[in-house]
Amino acid sequence: MFRILSCLLLLLSISCAALSAADEKPHAVFVVGTPHYNPAGTLPPLAKQLEETFGWKTTVIQSDANPEKSERGLPGLAALKDADVAIFFLRFLTLPPGQLKQIENYLESGKPVVTLRTSSHAFIYPEDHPLSAWNDGFGTRVVGTKYFIHGAGGTSVEKAIDAHEILTGVDLSKPRPAAGTLYLAKLPENATVLLRGTGKFKRTGTVTNRFGTHELKAEMTDDVAWTFTNEWGGRTFSTSLGHPRTFADPNWMRLFVNGIHWAAGMPVPAG
Repeated sequence: MFRILSCLLLLLSISCAALSAADEKPHAVFVVGTPHYNPAGTLPPLAKQLEETFGWKTTVIQSDANPEKSERGLPGLAALKDADVAIFFLRFLTLPPGQLKQIENYLESGKPVVTLRTSSHAFIYPEDHPLSAWNDGFGTRVVGTKYFIHGAGGTSVEKAIDAHEILTGVDLSKPRPAAGTLYLAKLPENATVLLRGTGKFKRTGTVTNRFGTHELKAEMTDDVAWTFTNEWGGRTFSTSLGHPRTFADPNWMRLFVNGIHWAAGMPVPAG
């Protein structure tokens, strides 16, 4: 009887340890908020890699309709309550106030953030809407820069800093091509620039769009990946990279994986 009881206690102990280990898995929540650049096709495999290779728990929030046009917005944002890090790929959304509040609550918690590509122009509420401050505000307050304008063709990327954890294993021994146009940026003083990109512009001179007036040259260089601490104290990794073909390059995939680990305060994978 004693031996049976001892075995049961041992099995219970093992089960509890297994449950505890499962609970300790970092939880990454991916928020897919646009069909542009097909993050619905690229982020789920990235989430799968975090799970299968690195032992994370992941949740991918995406709509079965175009979230830029659907009144339903992005159902499922309640998952952010349990996130250890949130990865945003958003563009020109007008989410219902309750959904935006779930994103606000996450940001205000001071938890870490990763933003990709079009998240600098995440929202497009009408000018007289109570939430219109988020049109530029998500860019300046969360990403690190609002959207200004982008160039044409691809981007040639090089290191802006000799060494950083996020660049571990990323081959930048020479400038590396990245699919997707160069976005111009204006970063806060507390940003650490990791990568700069050089791209072409078809229009040159003084160019005005709805995001402002810009002085453009035929070729320009600007920041394309950086870290900073946002106004709520959240550790942030942001990049304007994120074209679908960047996910086909193991080096840029490594950059995204490293950035997520770093933002979450986890050791960056050695290999």
